[in-house]
Amino acid sequence: MKRKFKALLSLILSVCLLIPMVGAMAQAPKPLTFWVASDIHYKPYTDLPPVNEKQSLPGDPLYSHTNDKSMLTYEADAIIDEFLKRFEASDTEILLIPGDLSEEGHWTEHLGLAKILNEFKQRTGKRIFVIPGNHDIRTSASSGRLDLEDFLEIYKDLGYNEALAQHDTSGSYTADLDGQYRLLAIDACKYRSDSSQMTPELLAWIEEQVFAAKAEGKKIIGMVHHNVLPHFGIQDIMGSAMNIENARENATLFADWGIKYFITGHEHANDISMAVSAEGNRIYDIETGCLLTYPNAYRKLEFSDEAVIVQTDYIDKIDLSLLPEGYNNAQLKLMEEDFPAYSYGYYKSGLMSVAYDVPNFTKRLASALNIEKDSPFYGSVEGIMDALADGLNMPLYDPGTAAIDSVEEIVAAGGDSIPQSDYRNILELAGAIYAVHYAGDENLAHDSLEIEIFKKGLAALLINVFTNLGPAATLGFFKHLGLDLPDLPNQAYDLAYTSSAKVFFAKTITARLMEELIKPLLNSFIADSYAPADLNVTLEPYGEKWDLPGRTVPINDFDYAMNIIFKSFEILVNMSKLVIAA
Repeated sequence: MKRKFKALLSLILSVCLLIPMVGAMAQAPKPLTFWVASDIHYKPYTDLPPVNEKQSLPGDPLYSHTNDKSMLTYEADAIIDEFLKRFEASDTEILLIPGDLSEEGHWTEHLGLAKILNEFKQRTGKRIFVIPGNHDIRTSASSGRLDLEDFLEIYKDLGYNEALAQHDTSGSYTADLDGQYRLLAIDACKYRSDSSQMTPELLAWIEEQVFAAKAEGKKIIGMVHHNVLPHFGIQDIMGSAMNIENARENATLFADWGIKYFITGHEHANDISMAVSAEGNRIYDIETGCLLTYPNAYRKLEFSDEAVIVQTDYIDKIDLSLLPEGYNNAQLKLMEEDFPAYSYGYYKSGLMSVAYDVPNFTKRLASALNIEKDSPFYGSVEGIMDALADGLNMPLYDPGTAAIDSVEEIVAAGGDSIPQSDYRNILELAGAIYAVHYAGDENLAHDSLEIEIFKKGLAALLINVFTNLGPAATLGFFKHLGLDLPDLPNQAYDLAYTSSAKVFFAKTITARLMEELIKPLLNSFIADSYAPADLNVTLEPYGEKWDLPGRTVPINDFDYAMNIIFKSFEILVNMSKLVIAA
């Protein structure tokens, strides 16, 4: 009897000890999970020419239907279908799409994608939240395009129906994701433009929503199409075309208001950047690449009181029965056997197709450099772009002809050589290099095969261009860029423009261009510019600050000033090297 009593007493004590633990477990909030797919750029088959008639890269057996954005537009329905199947099979109930739902903002594009998403939502009961991107609202710039009011109507059941508050003059809104987290979906697009805008009215509305959420004990997760923080080294000089308007100032505001995490798209790369305000507040920008572009990535995120976990996954297969008619057997075979390899080849070929449009870039480049068509420098731009187009179309290796008609032979004429590879031309090589940035966690060494061929090959092509271009045109172009060159009359250059002088002149100009423009550009894309890691990473939750090795984005005044000083010193050193070499 005594033993039974002790056993009973032990059981009661054990239960009493367990009750608080069970209560604590019951009260612990469930982590918030959601998926992110960005930049779908949807265009229905009915808006496209037959796949076998599209000739962006004539003669290519696999990728003649590519485009200069390298987006798998013809394969879009199959990719979206595979993504939604995976999302449906998961335990996650929420999907965020941070803009560029359509390719050109046409009704047919929006109605087509909205139909797919709405039917999925009705069948599964899962929640989808969208926001406009720069491709989505073109305010009737041409027939068939829609306005903001139309966008809000088409996507009313994809986030806007759950809105707690909505901004009057944009597609911005807030919605609760769960009991702890509130979505702040910001439409910062400048309609009929690829740029962004953060008007005083929109900023005031954002501040109001943030403090309203705080008063209710909610943590904010931001979503906006344009980047809040830069994701590669020279992105900050591109202004509101890539980043939100006044990005450094507004990122500081958001960090100090307490918006720690932003979900973005736009740049088509998989990257994560972090910055710290002068007050010590942190802000993260988790950018997700284009779903239709190599490596066809999407994100899975989990927010809890312990951590923020970011995982990246990829579309590695599709249902070929969902493709339009017109593909050849080689294309279908590669897609079935190795879809990532097909996507990677398509991406590189998209860069190759750019060569056919290089002469047409004259107007855009002149506009970017503020060169009017009646300016004496416009002809310089035109001549350089035409000559560059010829070089970029040139095969990388000698095709076996007597003429000097390959990059390899031009390099050899300068007394150098390039390693052998399977790359066809400079643009395909550029595609392989840029794909490293798109994929995330970049780590391509300067002494790698790709970088060695690219630098030697591009330098040789530029020397070839400047050797055959008049000195006055070249000098005019570079002086307009602000590069200091000897201030002599054009006639003096023409008189001294002998064969040897041509080569010296071309090499000097090319070396300056490579050091001041090409090298910084390469550095931005072959190494991860900012902490933390880009793909699969565990980050700090709200309310905590973990040690984070690596370079952060300079947004406070001191860090920004030091960054400018460092870059200026680097340019000065490079210029000194060039003077010494000359």
